[in-house]
Amino acid sequence: MQERDQRRLMRIIKRDRRATLPQIAADFSAGPSTSVSVRTVQRTVINIGSQSRRPTCLPLLTTLHKALLLSWARQHYNWTVDVWKHVTWSDEFHFQLYRTDARVRVWRQHH
Repeated sequence: MQERDQRRLMRIIKRDRRATLPQIAADFSAGPSTSVSVRTVQRTVINIGSQSRRPTCLPLLTTLHKALLLSWARQHYNWTVDVWKHVTWSDEFHFQLYRTDARVRVWRQHH
């Protein structure tokens, strides 16, 4: 793959970092160049220094959530261990901390 094609490939990856190799190959083949296989795209991506990694997960906390948590923590800052032993935690339930449980990957440059 020529240097110009490699630069175009990098632009495609940077535009959608969650794109899979088949999607990247399809986007590349839809352009002015000749069509390329998924394996060619994979080799080129590795050679130019990109790699597929799991994304960093950020909790879904809004500014309001953070303010409420800080307020609650300040109210209970001076509680002793004995006081905490008498607390009944009755509001427990399952909730999702992050956006998805699925296996999502993003493209990153080598460091």
